[in-house]
Amino acid sequence: MNENKMPFWKHIEELRKHIIHCICAIIIITIILMNNRNIIFDHIIFGPAKTDFITYRIFQKLSNSFLGIHLNSFSFLYKNIEIQNRQIFGQFNIYIWTCFIGGIIVSFPYVFYEFWTFIKPALSDEEKKYSMWILIMVTFLFLLGIFFGYFILCPFLIHFGYSFKISNIPKNIFDLSDYISLIVHSVFSMGIIFLFPFFIFFFTKMELISYSFLKKYRKHAFLIMLIIASAITPGDILSTIIVLIPLLILYQVSIYISFYTKKKAS
Repeated sequence: MNENKMPFWKHIEELRKHIIHCICAIIIITIILMNNRNIIFDHIIFGPAKTDFITYRIFQKLSNSFLGIHLNSFSFLYKNIEIQNRQIFGQFNIYIWTCFIGGIIVSFPYVFYEFWTFIKPALSDEEKKYSMWILIMVTFLFLLGIFFGYFILCPFLIHFGYSFKISNIPKNIFDLSDYISLIVHSVFSMGIIFLFPFFIFFFTKMELISYSFLKKYRKHAFLIMLIIASAITPGDILSTIIVLIPLLILYQVSIYISFYTKKKAS
């Protein structure tokens, strides 16, 4: 028997230590965000609700430069969105919940680092060499998904929800909880979705999936990605395409990752 083999209860104790570190990191980041609520809410959360949001300004400049026309009704808001709170403790609950979710998002690289540190002893020497690159790749993909969700997806979803009208009689005034839910769901879901290449790398290493499998069922995967894109977005064609394009790119990247991972293993 290998003397260096750790007993099961030692694994549990080690896992408990890493979980405590992750919880502490999330709590600390949450407290920091709570103490900077003006920046978090006025400039970040409610940024896409303003006409001067960077995404709207970029689309305006692009439309003016390349098309020579103004796309007010299509690519950017024509006035700031009105947001209302209809619950007594609505703003307080949103304040706590948003800061907590923000704590999870900001501390995600550290949380993954703790997770990777826990499983690292079980890896081979060859696999340990790629630990730093894997940590960098996961952090990069997650942040890329966060930025895509915040700067690309959210503005289009907000624009669609605000500009679509069944009649001129009802006014579109967003409820605070619905608006926050839209922002958090869009940003966090895209951050997780952009980790798809890492999951493929991990499953390929475990021999649960292969390059030939991904290539063979590409058409089936396209249908699944279309369903995912439709589920994340309100269902309009433009927003669905905006989400579908990075999903297709990620799937193609995952095919290459699976191929080279298997090739190196053999």
